[in-house]
Amino acid sequence: MAKVLPLSPTTDGEGAQVRRLMPTRTLFFLDPFLLLDHFAVGPPAGFPPHPHRGFEIITYMLEGAFRHSDDAGHEGVIFAGGAQRITAGAGIWHSEMPGTDGVNEGLQLWINLPRSEKGIPPGYQDVPPEAFPVHSQGGVTVKTIVGSGSPIEILRPMRYEDVTLASDGRYRMEIPNGDQGLVYPLAGRLRVQLRGGAEDGRVLEVPAGSALVVLAGEASELDIEPAPEGAEEKASATGPSASTAHTRGTNGAARLVAVFGTPIGERPVFRGSFVD
Repeated sequence: MAKVLPLSPTTDGEGAQVRRLMPTRTLFFLDPFLLLDHFAVGPPAGFPPHPHRGFEIITYMLEGAFRHSDDAGHEGVIFAGGAQRITAGAGIWHSEMPGTDGVNEGLQLWINLPRSEKGIPPGYQDVPPEAFPVHSQGGVTVKTIVGSGSPIEILRPMRYEDVTLASDGRYRMEIPNGDQGLVYPLAGRLRVQLRGGAEDGRVLEVPAGSALVVLAGEASELDIEPAPEGAEEKASATGPSASTAHTRGTNGAARLVAVFGTPIGERPVFRGSFVD
């Protein structure tokens, strides 16, 4: 059954406050996705050198910037609206630290690799904001982070969209057969109707700080619009360093990310920041 789940406040790295959808007690993983964090970090907090293995990472910046360096000699800065893809594969050692003195806010998503591909060489890709395709129509603006037209190269079949809705905007999102994923509001409150599949016609409201999780077969389409109350809400990482990090919806408008992908069918084994 499709569920609305809250993100849980936690601490990661070195004093970094995040809100986490998974892995938590309520959602261990959402095949092929392993982790979703909404972070808001200011110096001196951050993610100093640490290792990863067995998956891919997409970091999408909402505000500020993040600096990255790794043991393969890659260095770069992701600015607001830009994204980075890291293939940890056989193993990588890297750091992610704030790129400005203010709040640096973004989302980090981990995507599992099949066990047959976990030993591939590590890789890295930075994509600036202007490189992503953006389409606007009828009060809906869709920016494709991963999917058709996006320069991000990822090994798993998936889509990742940043969607902004005007007060009268409605976004109909098709879900390929067998795919599953989530809808997470960055601003405002969402009203989502499931169409097709096992839960055809069901309507759920998704407040800020929560995400809608849709499993394979539960819907073939989602109708997404701002909730009628038009309340202004914010979804931000919590904690002292994140007190000013937020995105707001006004006049009934909303903003969300939608992430869907094809399951691998293998249960991940977490060993800290390694996934077997």
